[in-house]
This record gives sequence, structure tokens and C-alpha cells, in this order.
Amino acid sequence: MLLMVQNFFWSQCLTAPNIDSLHQPTCTNQFGVIYLSGLPTSGWTINSIPAGFTQSGVGPIAAISNLTPGTAFSFEYFDAVAGCTSPPSSSVNINVVPSVPQTPIAGVPTQPTCILATGSVTLVNLPNSGGWTVTIIGSSPATSTTVAGIGTSVVISNLAVNSYSFTVTSNSNGCTSANSNTIFINPPVNPATPIVGAIAQPTCATNTGTVNLSGLPTSGAWTVIAAPGGQTISGSGSTGVFAGLTAGTTYTFTVVNAASCTSAVSLNAVIQPALTIAAVPNYTFTQPTCPIPTGGIVVTTPLGAAFTYSIDGVNYQVSPNFSGLNAGSYPVSVQNTSSGCITSNPIPIVINPVPQPPAISVTEVHNVTCFGANDGWAVGVVDSLGTPPFIYSWAPGSIANDTASNLAPGNYNFAVIDAANCLVVTGITITQPTALSIVGDSTPINCATGQLGTMDVTVAGGSGPYTYIWSPNGQTTDSIFNLNIGSYSVTVSDTNNCQISFSSSIGIINALPVNIVPGDTVINPSTSFTANVNQGIGFTWTPNIGLSCDDCPNPLITPDTTTMYYVSVSDANGCSGIDSMLVTVKLLCGEFFVPTIFSPNGTGPDENNALRVFGKESCVKDFSMVIYDRWGQKVFESTSISMAWDGFFKGRPAQEGNYVYDLNLQLYDDSIVRKSGSLTLVR
Repeated sequence: MLLMVQNFFWSQCLTAPNIDSLHQPTCTNQFGVIYLSGLPTSGWTINSIPAGFTQSGVGPIAAISNLTPGTAFSFEYFDAVAGCTSPPSSSVNINVVPSVPQTPIAGVPTQPTCILATGSVTLVNLPNSGGWTVTIIGSSPATSTTVAGIGTSVVISNLAVNSYSFTVTSNSNGCTSANSNTIFINPPVNPATPIVGAIAQPTCATNTGTVNLSGLPTSGAWTVIAAPGGQTISGSGSTGVFAGLTAGTTYTFTVVNAASCTSAVSLNAVIQPALTIAAVPNYTFTQPTCPIPTGGIVVTTPLGAAFTYSIDGVNYQVSPNFSGLNAGSYPVSVQNTSSGCITSNPIPIVINPVPQPPAISVTEVHNVTCFGANDGWAVGVVDSLGTPPFIYSWAPGSIANDTASNLAPGNYNFAVIDAANCLVVTGITITQPTALSIVGDSTPINCATGQLGTMDVTVAGGSGPYTYIWSPNGQTTDSIFNLNIGSYSVTVSDTNNCQISFSSSIGIINALPVNIVPGDTVINPSTSFTANVNQGIGFTWTPNIGLSCDDCPNPLITPDTTTMYYVSVSDANGCSGIDSMLVTVKLLCGEFFVPTIFSPNGTGPDENNALRVFGKESCVKDFSMVIYDRWGQKVFESTSISMAWDGFFKGRPAQEGNYVYDLNLQLYDDSIVRKSGSLTLVR
């Protein structure tokens, strides 16, 4: 039984104590506290590892305090009942004691103003790691507020009028610093009323006034405000000068101090009206010229009876005009006669010395190249002196340039006017060569002899030698030969390329001697022969009846009737000629028959209705037929073999009966045929 109890107690010492919780050192408790459990209830003695802490007690839990900061501890216990020592507990670190934050430092506070009723201050020397809480402590009345943040500084604003100190508490360890220095937030105070001192009134030099002010705030900056107008000046110290005040105005002043507080209104400061000051004078001026060797100045503004004028700053005159001025520098001033104020133009007028006229010459003269042309030209220059810019002029012609071109022969003046109106003139002469003249001659083509045409020209004037170009063949001599009919022209050029032309035509004289072989010929019907033309290259036969060809030199001729043939012949030179040939064809005329009876009643054959002469009409050269009745009265007459008697006389049918006729014929060969006889008209 005793052995069993001993075993039970021994078994309790086999369990190490448990660490339930730990309280690390703080700013108010600088030692650690560890809470152990799992201890024997009968009683125990706890020892620390490392040694240094021993504590005895009873019950299952224990609190070990006053543990040294910055040390790692484990614990074991001795069970007095069991007489054994437990295994050590787990190890735990006791932190070092946390540090107290440095005392914050409050800077110079920003005081309340009349615009902003609260002040502000900047705190520095705050913890540079972790967060913090600043406590703002007001003393009268007593107040306390907090501001949390991070960083080594902070601006504390919205501070009402009071005195303040500050502490800072570290959020990481809860430690709070000592109180900072005390600052005071004071209420704002309105500045004293500005005092108006000496007043500088407007003068000729300035048309504004100036007021000296005193009684201004001695601490901090201030701003003075003028009324009316709201002009301001700013500064510091007890005095100030307010300049630029409008003439003829009464001003008062207030001052605003650094706290934006405004004083009461000052006494009046009267700025008198401005003196009358003339405007800066404007002017025109003229420099000396060759025609007028002195300069002049005319003041253009201001003008009027209220002003006098000067160009030396000493002597003033009523007139704004100054003339007869020699070379020099002249400052222009104007004085108001009522105020005596003088205004000057800051730029003096410089009158130049009397100008020297330019020296000019004509460096190039080019005469007209061809008679009657206008291609002459010349170049004039300014060699020296004169006043630029220059105006150039040539006359006659009104050429406004240094170079004159397209000049006809004649005399010309080159004139130059410079900026000082100095005029110089020099003259030149443009010449021309004598006029080109041309005389031409020509000979026509003689068709009778076969001699071709010629043409030649004789040229005078201009500048020889001459060159010739003929058209259309391009010959280059003064005479050309062996010309066919047509128009020819020549252009002649001299050494200046001046040209003259001549044109004429080559014609023909006489006719080409044309002969048809054989000459006039008599042939029998239905026979032919060959005719030949003695010369030519072009042939035209008319008429072309009975010809084998009408454009050849040797046609075969076979006419049906007697025909006069003509041939027109031309040669290579344009000559032409004509010859003719009469070809007489013998006719077989036969007998000419006159019927002895006819019956114009329309009942028989048509050939019986009229009385006509039957025979070969082509053989008849001249025809005459007369018919008489039995009493010798002429009832019909005809001059053509084709004309027949229809049996009427004076518009009525002629009576039946016997009639006589008389017929006369001249044949183609001029032979005469005469016939007469009787005939019978039957109805």
C-alpha cells in the first residue's frame, strides 16, 4: 500500500509546469510577471532557470513577479510531499523596460487674427517610429484634447485664446512624455489710427501727390488702404509714405496690421489739382537739300495759344515753326504758359550738313543694231557722293531705272535725284546704221527657146558683208539660175543680223512651139492614121471622139465625121502650147428625094402625113425649100432638112391639088444641089 502511494506522488513530478500568461514590463511596472499552472496542490517550491527567483506555495497556480527585464526564463518546481523535482517549463523572454518618449517642443505659435479667431503651433521632437497621441492641455480655462498621428512633427490648429502645454504618448508602448514648454494664444488687437503728416502736392515733374503717415503698427507687417480708390501700400515700422495719389482728390487712410485687424479712419489729406503739363511734343523736320541748304522743324502737337516752343531749351517762341537751321542737334521742348511746366521730347533732332550732289556717269552705251529699230540701251551709275536712295530717270521716254532699254536713235539725258533732292544730268547719243536697201531683177522662162528663169538682187546699206538665204531652195548667193515658174524670195542679213527681203515670181514668155504631124488630113470613112506631137511631156487632146488616147503624144485617129482636133502640150518648165489638125472624113451622101404626093389626113402611114426631103442630113451644110400653090402663092418655107410641111396653110388645111417646090442644098464639101418639081396633096 505504501509503495503504491509513493508511486503516485512520483508520477506527479513527471509533469513540467505550464506558462499560462505573461505580463511584460511597462512604463509603470518595470518587471515582468509570469503565471504558471499545473502545480501540485499539496505544496511546491518554484525555482527559475537561470537561478535567482524562488517562490513557495500551495495550489495548482502561481504568479512569479519581479522578473528581471531582458532575460529568458524557464521554471521547475520541487514537490515536497513527493520529494521530487519536475522537468523545466518552456522558456519565455522578459522584454526590456519600454522607453518614455522625449518631451515635445512647441514652436512659436501663430496667433489669432481678426479674420481667423484661433491660433496654431507646430510640435516637434515627436517619436520617429510608430504612432503617437498628443494631449493638448489648456490651463485657463482647463481643457484637454488629443490628436493622433505619426511622424516627428505636427501642426496643432484651432487653438482658442489660452495657454497650452503638450504631452505625447507612444501608441506602441503606452509611455507618455513630460509636459512640453508652455505657449500662449493671445486675442487680436486693432491697430491705432494712422496720423496724416506732410503732404507733397503735384508738380510739373509729377501730377500726383504724396502723403507721409505715422503711428503705424511697430510690430509685424501692415497694409495702408487709401480711400477713395482702394490704393494700398505695405511695409513695417511706425511710418510710411503713400505716393501716386490722384490730383484733385481728398483721401483718408486706414491701416491693417499683421493680424488683419483694421484701424479707424484717419483725418483728411487733400491733394490739390494737378498743374497743366503739355504733352510730349511731336514734330516733323526737313533736312537740308541741294535746292534748300538749311533744315527746318515743325512742332505738330501740342498746338495752341497756351504753349510756347523751343529747340534749345532756353529761348521759347510762340510759333511752332523753326526754319533756316544749320547742321546740329536740336532738342524740342514745349512750355505751358499758365503753369510754366516744360515738356521735352527725349529724342533730339539732328539736322544734317548740306548734302553733296552725286557724281554720275553713263558706263555703257549700245547703239541701235538695225536702221529704224529701237534696241539701243545704256547703263548709268552713281560713281560717288550723293544721299541714297537715288531716283533714276531717262528722257525722253520716262524710264525710271538705271538701265534704259529699247532706245531708238536720238539724244537722251540720264538724270539722278538723290534723297536730298540733288539733281544731276548727263547726256548720250544713240546712233543707227544706214538703212538696208535691196533691188531685185529676174528673167522669165522663154518657152520658145527653152531658156529657164533667173533672179538676182543688189543690196546696199547696213553693215556688210551680207548673207543670203533663198526660198524655197536655200541658195546662199546673190543670184540664182535655172528657175522654173513660181515664187521666189530671199532674206539678206548683215553682220548685225539686220534683215531685208525681196520676193518675185518667175513667169513664162512665148508659147511652146507645138506641131502635129501630119497637118490637116482628108480620109475616107472608117479609115485611121497616127498623129505625132513634136515635143512636151503633158498632152490633152480635144475632142476625144475617135482617138485611141487623149493624153498621149501619138494617138490613133479614127473619126466618124470631119473633126477639128486640138492638142494642148506642156513641158517640165511650165511652158505650154497648142496646135490643131482638121481631119476631113469624106461623106457618101447619095441622092436627095422629094415625094410627089402626100396625104396629111392621118389615115395612112405616118410618113404620108407630112412632106419632107429624104437624104443624109450630115451632108447638108445649107438648106432651103419653098412650096407654091398653083396660083404661085408661097404656102411653106424651110431652112432645115429636118423640117416637114404638115399640109396646113395659114392655120387651115391646104386645098387638095397640085403644088410645086424649089429645093436648094449646099453640101459639106460646098457642092450645090438644086431641084424643083410638082407634088400632089391628097386628102
